[in-house]
Amino acid sequence: MQSVNAIYKASDLSPEYRRVVEALLGRGLDENENVSVRAFSGNIIKPAPTGKVRDEAFVRLRARIDETAQRAEGVPEEEIDAAIDEAADYVRHHRG
Repeated sequence: MQSVNAIYKASDLSPEYRRVVEALLGRGLDENENVSVRAFSGNIIKPAPTGKVRDEAFVRLRARIDETAQRAEGVPEEEIDAAIDEAADYVRHHRG
């Protein structure tokens, strides 16, 4: 598998490239950020499970959703929405 990697300073990107990178990331770039671009051949995407494995995964997912819903009983919907918004905002601004 051949691989090519390049690192760019956000402040050095042309406006056109910057828009492309921001569109791919789904957020704006800070001037002091670096952007790493990697191209490689090979299939790293695993096919979705099928049959029994898929059914078991669905059962585990539903159980997790039900557990979370039980923990949130009695919490006003506005508080839940605010917590989700806060978590999403944190992740957008604190990517590792």
